[in-house]
Amino acid sequence: MTQVTVRLYKQGNKMWRDFKAELIKRYESSVMVDISKSEAFSKIEKQEFNNLIVVKKKSIVEKRSVAGVDDSDILKTSVNNGLTKISKKRKEARAKYARGIAEAASQCDTLIDIAKRVGKSTSFVKRVASEFEIKLPRRNNGHEEVVSR
Repeated sequence: MTQVTVRLYKQGNKMWRDFKAELIKRYESSVMVDISKSEAFSKIEKQEFNNLIVVKKKSIVEKRSVAGVDDSDILKTSVNNGLTKISKKRKEARAKYARGIAEAASQCDTLIDIAKRVGKSTSFVKRVASEFEIKLPRRNNGHEEVVSR
């Protein structure tokens, strides 16, 4: 999984410092690591521990990998957070225009007239109208609107 550095591990009267291990599982305040490839432990010690030990999260150097975000997920997480922020901003912007579109829809006969009055494209007007359930006129520029296939 993810390789981490353990600052300190104490078992009985023995102590191991600054060794590398593979992160296996996360718990609430500790993590299970695989020590089979670690050079800090002897073969006998590895057999005693069954190649697995549980250490405190505070003793792990790489805090990000222990917090629940793998290195492979870092980019995905930041991109998702950015997209969430953008979508919230866009939703707020559409909400601002919803009132104007509803008012223009009651006064105008065509979709193009509504778009001109609001100052946005017809596709934006349609999207906002469908999101906020605003009834639009069926005529588009004097002609009946073609029903989408």
